[in-house]
Amino acid sequence: MASDGLFRMKSIKGPNGILVAMRHNKRELQTERGARDNIDPLKSHLNYSLFGLKTAEEINRYSKIQMINAGIDKPRKNAVYAVEIVFSLPISWHSQDTRSFFEDCREWLVKAFPAELISFEVHLDESAPHAHALILPIIDGRLQGSALKGGIANINRLQADFLNAVARHYGLRMGSRKKLSFNDQENLAKKVLNGLANDPVMKSSVWAILRDAIASNPLPYAQLLNIQPSLNRGNGKSFVAIMTSKGKGKPYIGNERVN
Repeated sequence: MASDGLFRMKSIKGPNGILVAMRHNKRELQTERGARDNIDPLKSHLNYSLFGLKTAEEINRYSKIQMINAGIDKPRKNAVYAVEIVFSLPISWHSQDTRSFFEDCREWLVKAFPAELISFEVHLDESAPHAHALILPIIDGRLQGSALKGGIANINRLQADFLNAVARHYGLRMGSRKKLSFNDQENLAKKVLNGLANDPVMKSSVWAILRDAIASNPLPYAQLLNIQPSLNRGNGKSFVAIMTSKGKGKPYIGNERVN
Protein backbone atom coordinates (compact mmCIF):
# COMPACT_ATOMS: atom_id res chain seq x y z
CA MET A 1 0.00 0.00 0.00
CA ALA A 2 1.32 3.41 -0.92
CA SER A 3 2.07 6.00 1.73
CA ASP A 4 1.29 9.69 1.61
CA GLY A 5 3.97 12.12 0.48
CA LEU A 6 3.42 15.78 1.19
CA PHE A 7 4.84 19.20 0.48
CA ARG A 8 3.49 22.58 1.51
CA MET A 9 4.47 26.21 1.11
CA LYS A 10 4.42 29.17 3.44
CA SER A 11 5.51 32.81 3.29
CA ILE A 12 8.40 34.22 5.33
CA LYS A 13 7.69 37.88 6.10
CA GLY A 14 9.46 40.67 7.95
CA PRO A 15 13.07 41.88 7.74
CA ASN A 16 14.17 39.24 10.29
CA GLY A 17 11.97 36.46 8.95
CA ILE A 18 14.72 34.62 7.08
CA LEU A 19 17.06 34.76 10.08
CA VAL A 20 14.40 33.37 12.44
CA ALA A 21 13.44 30.60 10.02
CA MET A 22 17.05 29.61 9.43
CA ARG A 23 17.90 29.55 13.14
CA HIS A 24 15.18 26.94 13.49
CA ASN A 25 16.23 25.04 10.37
CA LYS A 26 19.89 25.06 11.43
CA ARG A 27 18.98 24.07 15.01
CA GLU A 28 20.68 27.15 16.43
CA LEU A 29 17.91 27.93 18.96
CA GLN A 30 18.80 26.41 22.33
CA THR A 31 15.21 26.83 23.57
CA GLU A 32 14.02 24.33 20.93
CA ARG A 33 16.18 21.57 22.37
CA GLY A 34 14.40 21.26 25.71
CA ALA A 35 12.14 18.47 26.91
CA ARG A 36 8.99 20.46 26.10
CA ASP A 37 9.76 20.61 22.40
CA ASN A 38 9.14 17.98 19.72
CA ILE A 39 12.81 18.01 18.71
CA ASP A 40 14.93 15.13 20.00
CA PRO A 41 18.41 16.62 20.62
CA LEU A 42 19.92 13.14 20.70
CA LYS A 43 19.02 12.75 17.02
CA SER A 44 19.90 16.24 15.78
CA HIS A 45 23.30 15.00 14.62
CA LEU A 46 21.41 12.99 11.97
CA ASN A 47 20.19 16.19 10.30
CA TYR A 48 22.02 17.31 7.18
CA SER A 49 22.12 20.11 4.63
CA LEU A 50 21.72 19.61 0.88
CA PHE A 51 22.28 23.24 -0.08
CA GLY A 52 23.23 26.60 1.37
CA LEU A 53 25.75 28.36 3.56
CA LYS A 54 26.72 26.99 6.96
CA THR A 55 24.98 29.31 9.43
CA ALA A 56 21.68 31.18 9.69
CA GLU A 57 23.50 34.50 9.91
CA GLU A 58 25.45 33.81 6.71
CA ILE A 59 22.28 32.91 4.79
CA ASN A 60 20.45 35.97 6.14
CA ARG A 61 23.36 38.24 5.16
CA TYR A 62 23.53 36.68 1.70
CA SER A 63 19.82 37.25 1.11
CA LYS A 64 20.13 40.92 2.06
CA ILE A 65 23.09 41.34 -0.32
CA GLN A 66 21.09 39.76 -3.14
CA MET A 67 18.23 42.17 -2.49
CA ILE A 68 20.58 45.15 -2.59
CA ASN A 69 22.15 43.86 -5.81
CA ALA A 70 18.66 43.66 -7.30
CA GLY A 71 17.96 47.28 -6.28
CA ILE A 72 15.61 46.33 -3.44
CA ASP A 73 16.68 48.61 -0.61
CA LYS A 74 13.28 49.23 1.01
CA PRO A 75 10.92 46.25 0.64
CA ARG A 76 7.20 46.80 1.13
CA LYS A 77 5.92 46.49 4.69
CA ASN A 78 4.01 43.29 3.87
CA ALA A 79 6.64 41.91 1.48
CA VAL A 80 7.34 38.17 1.35
CA TYR A 81 11.09 37.92 1.95
CA ALA A 82 11.25 34.19 1.24
CA VAL A 83 9.05 31.25 0.37
CA GLU A 84 9.57 28.14 2.47
CA ILE A 85 8.72 24.73 1.03
CA VAL A 86 8.46 21.82 3.46
CA PHE A 87 8.74 18.28 2.09
CA SER A 88 7.52 15.59 4.50
CA LEU A 89 7.56 11.81 4.66
CA PRO A 90 5.44 9.42 6.75
CA ILE A 91 6.75 8.65 10.22
CA SER A 92 7.49 5.06 9.14
CA TRP A 93 10.30 6.31 6.87
CA HIS A 94 12.62 6.84 9.84
CA SER A 95 13.82 3.29 9.26
CA GLN A 96 14.70 4.00 5.61
CA ASP A 97 17.38 5.98 3.82
CA THR A 98 15.74 9.31 2.93
CA ARG A 99 18.64 11.07 1.23
CA SER A 100 17.84 10.17 -2.38
CA PHE A 101 14.22 11.26 -1.91
CA PHE A 102 15.19 14.67 -0.55
CA GLU A 103 17.88 15.10 -3.22
CA ASP A 104 15.18 14.54 -5.85
CA CYS A 105 12.95 17.04 -4.02
CA ARG A 106 15.73 19.61 -4.26
CA GLU A 107 16.28 19.00 -7.96
CA TRP A 108 12.56 19.24 -8.67
CA LEU A 109 12.28 22.46 -6.68
CA VAL A 110 15.09 24.15 -8.62
CA LYS A 111 13.32 23.35 -11.90
CA ALA A 112 9.80 24.16 -10.69
CA PHE A 113 10.42 27.59 -9.12
CA PRO A 114 11.89 30.48 -11.15
CA ALA A 115 13.81 31.94 -8.20
CA GLU A 116 16.97 31.29 -6.20
CA LEU A 117 17.24 28.43 -3.71
CA ILE A 118 19.22 29.64 -0.68
CA SER A 119 18.88 26.72 1.74
CA PHE A 120 17.77 23.07 1.91
CA GLU A 121 17.90 21.45 5.37
CA VAL A 122 16.80 17.89 6.19
CA HIS A 123 15.50 17.13 9.71
CA LEU A 124 15.52 13.61 11.13
CA ASP A 125 15.15 14.61 14.79
CA GLU A 126 11.37 15.07 14.81
CA SER A 127 8.41 12.71 14.50
CA ALA A 128 8.46 12.56 10.69
CA PRO A 129 11.44 12.98 8.33
CA HIS A 130 11.12 16.32 6.52
CA ALA A 131 13.08 19.06 4.80
CA HIS A 132 12.86 22.87 4.82
CA ALA A 133 13.81 24.67 1.61
CA LEU A 134 14.01 28.47 1.41
CA ILE A 135 13.64 30.32 -1.89
CA LEU A 136 14.56 33.97 -2.33
CA PRO A 137 11.69 35.27 -4.52
CA ILE A 138 13.53 37.97 -6.46
CA ILE A 139 11.93 38.10 -9.91
CA ASP A 140 12.52 40.95 -12.37
CA GLY A 141 14.19 43.03 -9.67
CA ARG A 142 11.32 42.74 -7.18
CA LEU A 143 10.32 40.51 -4.29
CA GLN A 144 7.43 38.49 -5.69
CA GLY A 145 6.83 35.80 -3.10
CA SER A 146 3.05 35.91 -3.37
CA ALA A 147 3.23 35.59 -7.16
CA LEU A 148 5.71 32.72 -6.81
CA LYS A 149 3.31 30.79 -4.59
CA GLY A 150 0.29 31.70 -6.69
CA GLY A 151 -3.28 30.73 -5.96
CA ILE A 152 -4.95 27.38 -5.48
CA ALA A 153 -4.70 26.55 -9.20
CA ASN A 154 -0.91 26.96 -9.15
CA ILE A 155 -0.60 24.99 -5.91
CA ASN A 156 -2.64 22.14 -7.41
CA ARG A 157 -0.44 22.23 -10.53
CA LEU A 158 2.72 22.02 -8.42
CA GLN A 159 1.31 19.20 -6.31
CA ALA A 160 0.46 17.20 -9.43
CA ASP A 161 3.87 17.87 -10.97
CA PHE A 162 5.66 16.88 -7.75
CA LEU A 163 3.64 13.67 -7.57
CA ASN A 164 4.53 12.72 -11.14
CA ALA A 165 8.18 13.82 -11.07
CA VAL A 166 9.20 12.68 -7.57
CA ALA A 167 6.70 11.14 -5.15
CA ARG A 168 5.37 8.29 -7.29
CA HIS A 169 8.90 6.96 -7.88
CA TYR A 170 9.12 6.25 -4.14
CA GLY A 171 5.72 4.60 -3.86
CA LEU A 172 4.25 7.79 -2.42
CA ARG A 173 1.03 9.54 -3.25
CA MET A 174 -0.59 12.81 -2.28
CA GLY A 175 -3.28 12.66 0.37
CA SER A 176 -6.88 12.19 -0.62
CA ARG A 177 -8.77 15.41 -1.28
CA LYS A 178 -12.14 13.83 -0.65
CA LYS A 179 -14.05 15.56 2.11
CA LEU A 180 -14.54 13.34 5.11
CA SER A 181 -17.93 12.97 6.74
CA PHE A 182 -18.28 14.34 10.26
CA ASN A 183 -18.01 10.84 11.77
CA ASP A 184 -15.03 9.84 9.61
CA GLN A 185 -13.22 13.07 10.52
CA GLU A 186 -13.93 12.56 14.20
CA ASN A 187 -12.68 8.96 14.10
CA LEU A 188 -9.55 9.91 12.18
CA ALA A 189 -8.77 12.71 14.66
CA LYS A 190 -8.99 10.15 17.50
CA LYS A 191 -6.56 7.86 15.66
CA VAL A 192 -4.11 10.75 15.19
CA LEU A 193 -4.29 11.67 18.89
CA ASN A 194 -3.71 8.04 19.83
CA GLY A 195 -0.74 7.97 17.45
CA LEU A 196 0.74 10.96 19.28
CA ALA A 197 0.21 9.46 22.75
CA ASN A 198 3.95 9.17 23.44
CA ASP A 199 5.09 12.09 21.30
CA PRO A 200 6.81 15.03 23.08
CA VAL A 201 4.61 17.44 21.12
CA MET A 202 1.78 16.70 23.59
CA LYS A 203 3.83 18.44 26.28
CA SER A 204 4.36 21.52 24.13
CA SER A 205 2.96 24.87 25.23
CA VAL A 206 1.07 25.07 21.91
CA TRP A 207 -0.49 21.62 22.24
CA ALA A 208 -4.01 22.97 22.87
CA ILE A 209 -3.92 24.86 19.57
CA LEU A 210 -2.45 21.90 17.71
CA ARG A 211 -5.06 19.55 19.20
CA ASP A 212 -7.85 21.81 17.91
CA ALA A 213 -6.19 21.93 14.49
CA ILE A 214 -6.09 18.12 14.38
CA ALA A 215 -9.77 17.96 15.27
CA SER A 216 -10.59 20.47 12.55
CA ASN A 217 -8.53 18.79 9.79
CA PRO A 218 -6.86 15.51 10.78
CA LEU A 219 -5.84 14.41 7.25
CA PRO A 220 -2.40 16.10 7.01
CA TYR A 221 -1.42 14.74 10.43
CA ALA A 222 -2.71 11.28 9.55
CA GLN A 223 -0.58 11.34 6.40
CA LEU A 224 2.58 12.07 8.37
CA LEU A 225 1.76 9.33 10.90
CA ASN A 226 0.91 6.89 8.10
CA ILE A 227 -2.65 6.46 9.43
CA GLN A 228 -5.30 5.52 6.90
CA PRO A 229 -8.81 6.94 7.37
CA SER A 230 -11.60 4.42 7.85
CA LEU A 231 -14.45 5.64 5.68
CA ASN A 232 -18.03 5.06 6.67
CA ARG A 233 -19.68 3.00 3.94
CA GLY A 234 -23.19 3.91 5.10
CA ASN A 235 -25.25 6.78 3.75
CA GLY A 236 -22.46 9.19 4.67
CA LYS A 237 -24.74 11.53 6.62
CA SER A 238 -23.47 13.02 9.84
CA PHE A 239 -25.59 13.18 12.96
CA VAL A 240 -26.29 16.86 12.30
CA ALA A 241 -27.30 16.15 8.69
CA ILE A 242 -29.66 13.38 9.78
CA MET A 243 -31.29 15.46 12.48
CA THR A 244 -31.79 18.43 10.16
CA SER A 245 -32.92 16.38 7.14
CA LYS A 246 -36.39 17.11 5.82
CA GLY A 247 -37.13 13.42 5.37
CA LYS A 248 -40.77 12.59 4.69
CA GLY A 249 -43.30 15.08 5.85
CA LYS A 250 -42.57 18.16 7.89
CA PRO A 251 -39.53 18.27 10.18
CA TYR A 252 -39.67 18.36 13.97
CA ILE A 253 -37.92 20.60 16.50
CA GLY A 254 -38.00 18.70 19.78
CA ASN A 255 -41.48 17.18 19.92
CA GLU A 256 -43.10 19.92 17.89
CA ARG A 257 -43.82 19.61 14.18
CA VAL A 258 -42.73 22.68 12.18
CA ASN A 259 -45.67 24.26 10.33
